[in-house]
Amino acid sequence: MVNGISTLSYSLEMDWVLLWLTAKVLGHRTTTLRITLAATIGVLPTLWVLLRQNLYAVPWELGLVWPIVMLPIALRGLRKRFWLKGYLLFLSMTLLAGGLVDAGLGWFRLWAAGLPALDWVFVVPALLIAAGVWVPKRRVRQLIGRESYGEITLELEGRSLRLSVLWDSGNELTDSLTHRPVVIVELSRAFEWIPEDLLPWVLGTQESPGAVPERWQGRAGVVAFRTLAGQGTLPVVTVDQASGNYADRWYSMVPLVVGFSREPVASDGSYDALATPKSLIHYPHERVGA
Repeated sequence: MVNGISTLSYSLEMDWVLLWLTAKVLGHRTTTLRITLAATIGVLPTLWVLLRQNLYAVPWELGLVWPIVMLPIALRGLRKRFWLKGYLLFLSMTLLAGGLVDAGLGWFRLWAAGLPALDWVFVVPALLIAAGVWVPKRRVRQLIGRESYGEITLELEGRSLRLSVLWDSGNELTDSLTHRPVVIVELSRAFEWIPEDLLPWVLGTQESPGAVPERWQGRAGVVAFRTLAGQGTLPVVTVDQASGNYADRWYSMVPLVVGFSREPVASDGSYDALATPKSLIHYPHERVGA
């Protein structure tokens, strides 16, 4: 019974750390509760082996399929285009962890038999956590196509809106009056964030541009845009404050306006906003994006 409990504890610990590391490398925001729930589900095949007292009670194919059950729980909201890469990343790190255990045990038996045996329940997870802290995650995200993805937080009249964003260096859209950069946000993601007295104007702008509500004059307006797909206008409003997460670091942003798009910003839903990295303030005294 003690060995069974130890095995289940080790399995739970390893699954938890591997799921955490997968989310860390992908740059996907999740919660401790979700990782714990997914890791608990990951223990079930090990539990079945122990109950049956048969190492082959669980076919090896299940080891390839089971992460498909675990990952949606731990990484809720991960866009479809990244699921295969996240799955392969999780499997690769699982194999790496198994290799560390085998190599470590072999080294100890051969070269350090006289030393006290290390408790691999603590050693391997600790090594993986260290990898999560020190591994060059930006390089990994370049390989899997997530380097340009991050998050943005917008503040307006005490309300905060946090969205996934694509940092597009080719986005040169600015407000013609203030020359401030425009962050394009999918309107459906901002309904509850837009102040109640401004929302009707935002919704009605594309059908029949009307007068800006008196309280918002000077802060709201319309910006014309032109793309390969056509041209049009966007209702925009100046935000009080903004910050962006780029390459795992948060930066304040230059004064900017938010433009609301009724069409999806990303055709595959992989992000909710589009912004230029030039709007990020990389240095304390910088007032324009670099």
